[in-house]
Amino acid sequence: MRPKSGWRGFLPVALVALAASVMAQEAAEDNRSSRVDYRIEARLDGETKELDGRETILWTNRSQDTVSDLWFHLYLNAFSNNYSTHLWETKGRARGRDFKEGWGWQRITSLRVEGEELAGNIRFRSPDDGREDDRTVFSVDLPRPVAPGETLAIEIEWESQLPRVRRRTGYKGNFLLVAQWYPKLGVYEGGRGWNCHQFHESTEFYGDFGTYDVTLDLPVEYRDKVGASGVQEGAAVVNGDRVLTRFLAPSLGDRQAADQFGKHALVHDFTWTADPDFVVIEDTFQFARWAGKHAAELQATAAALGMEPESVRLRDVVVRILMQPERARRQWKRHFDATCTALFFYGLWFGEYPYEQVTVVDPAWGAGAAGGMEYPTLFTCGTQLYTRKQMHRPESVTVHEAGHQFWYGLVGNNEFEAAWLDEGFNSYTDSEAIWRQYGARRAATWYSGLPAWGVSPARRPGGGRLGDILTATKWKLPFGFELEPLGESGFIDWWRDQPRLTFVEQLDDPRWGDRGGYLADPDSDPIDTAAWGYVDRQSYRTNSYPRTAVALRSLSAVIGRDAFLRGMRHYAKTWRYRHPYPDDFFQTFSEGAGVDVSWYFEDVFRGTGTVDWSVDVQQRKTPKRKGWFMDAEGVFTKAPATDDDDDDNDEDEEEDDDERDSGPADPDWPWIYNVTLRRNGELRLPVTVEVVFADGSREPFEWTREMQAGSNWWRLPLAPGVEKIASVVIDPERLYYFDENMTDNQWYEEVDSLVPLRWSERIVTQYSHLLHWFGTTGG
Repeated sequence: MRPKSGWRGFLPVALVALAASVMAQEAAEDNRSSRVDYRIEARLDGETKELDGRETILWTNRSQDTVSDLWFHLYLNAFSNNYSTHLWETKGRARGRDFKEGWGWQRITSLRVEGEELAGNIRFRSPDDGREDDRTVFSVDLPRPVAPGETLAIEIEWESQLPRVRRRTGYKGNFLLVAQWYPKLGVYEGGRGWNCHQFHESTEFYGDFGTYDVTLDLPVEYRDKVGASGVQEGAAVVNGDRVLTRFLAPSLGDRQAADQFGKHALVHDFTWTADPDFVVIEDTFQFARWAGKHAAELQATAAALGMEPESVRLRDVVVRILMQPERARRQWKRHFDATCTALFFYGLWFGEYPYEQVTVVDPAWGAGAAGGMEYPTLFTCGTQLYTRKQMHRPESVTVHEAGHQFWYGLVGNNEFEAAWLDEGFNSYTDSEAIWRQYGARRAATWYSGLPAWGVSPARRPGGGRLGDILTATKWKLPFGFELEPLGESGFIDWWRDQPRLTFVEQLDDPRWGDRGGYLADPDSDPIDTAAWGYVDRQSYRTNSYPRTAVALRSLSAVIGRDAFLRGMRHYAKTWRYRHPYPDDFFQTFSEGAGVDVSWYFEDVFRGTGTVDWSVDVQQRKTPKRKGWFMDAEGVFTKAPATDDDDDDNDEDEEEDDDERDSGPADPDWPWIYNVTLRRNGELRLPVTVEVVFADGSREPFEWTREMQAGSNWWRLPLAPGVEKIASVVIDPERLYYFDENMTDNQWYEEVDSLVPLRWSERIVTQYSHLLHWFGTTGG
């Protein structure tokens, strides 16, 4: 079952000519960014979900090497058996479920170069782990080498079976998300060879930039219910029970017009989705509207970049939203606003989105594994019914996935070897954008899909096997049998928790949420580690997402936000449509920021050091003079006695220091201060400290990296003063997010004694109710 077309004979010649004209306008900016153009035709069997296709690939060798072979990805084979590298690393599970059915696979039926059939010469490769049963990478030797600057035409035909959607691709009923679905050429890097990794549990993707011309042959029920990278070219063509839809990525207009940085738009992948139930809605991101709404941010950014606010412009963008019918009416506008949030803030800070359209996909019920994923000019979200805007759901996921268009999409780093250059940069940026647009997130607890505002003030006692037995939710029996007398019930859980009586309100700053994620595993591995090289998946997630976000946010604290913004924008501009690696980021950022922070990159991104600052404060009035004092002539004179002196009273020896020195004869004698800072951990960062006195006056200090190199503690050089210290705060502007324990970063003379009482009341109420609950298995 293959698509039939008459373009096989002339297409390679025509495309080679087109590529030559395009390449004449482009100069290779490095030795690792080649050019690849795809033309694909594919046909889907609606019943079996078999997808067969053919493609012509034009690959231009922009390296200085002569290349004698080609390497390809067959990502769908990750789902062909439980011995593939992907499923071996997940222990045969995907999204927490055993992979027992719904397998997927892909095989090459023809591969021709210059008319010579090479399919029989295919060799499967396992460059990362040597697994013989992994079939996600193959290579083929060429009839002749490809010289630098030469363009090669490759014709491929294939057959494939889409998997049940579990990991970023597949089907659920009639819903389709078809990603990483075609034989995809690896990336040839000059001096290094083909970069073509296997599909691991914790890896995403890497591909060269170019263009796509894709025609999909689908059952007619999908007419006008298809979304894809790029834009649809012309109207869909119905032919009996089939419909043909063509997409160009980027669009012809985007390819021809230079973007804000004077570059022509390209993409590095193509994904499509279809569902007969999609509700299709279109609206337009209008820069002028958002610029007026966030005028202060626009002015601050323009000042940092040395621009006039009036000169800052972003293109308007069509936002095409594909919603599920049960959520369309209430949530399409929220998806739209969140997408616009990313288009505005990311574009303002790092350069405009250069395409005329972006497609937003709401996956079908039961296809959650397709959600929360990014592809060029298309991304999938994650939501549910009954959400509220204060929950940032779907807003946070939508901003994050839309934001990938600027890092993953435009700055095409190698996600296999440096996932953090995309995920971490995006996590940093989405938190900054969400905070400016939506403010704090209001926490909620969910019961069978229904939310209750607030969270429990303390963990429930029991839990584990004992908790399962007491609540009758699960009884483990001999020989592997299990009983679930009560099972899971949202109503029972709600009755157990009594949210209105026991819950506490929680408002979260997404930027501090990044810090919480970082603390889950702050020091197992360096950030700069290959995605499959972390000790476990927790380390991968921590380092690739929140730890990198924390590192970037703290870098902004070290050099100042303006310099940070200039460095990030310079990096985004320089490496747009290219393939940066960590050293490229370090160098380009420093150039743009105008600051040498090589020590920071080495310590933070390639080290595992942590930091925990603390402050200790002691203060007392100048003590009374007691004993014998020598004058300038060497004569000892006894200090005058005071009314409260009692040299013969032994009880004085038992008094505390504070009591003994609490009252000088003269109440105007100064206070003596002993303020000590401590640093635990190897990470040395310059940090400010602010001392506030009782009269409101302030005295700032800076504990520099150089000072910390000599000692991990520092006593502030405070001269005695007439005012008592009211507070001491480390990093008063809260610019750093690395500190492992924030509770000891400040000291206050007076404390709010009501706070512990409020929390105690809630916890006592919670636990007293739980005692009734566990005593009667249901209260």
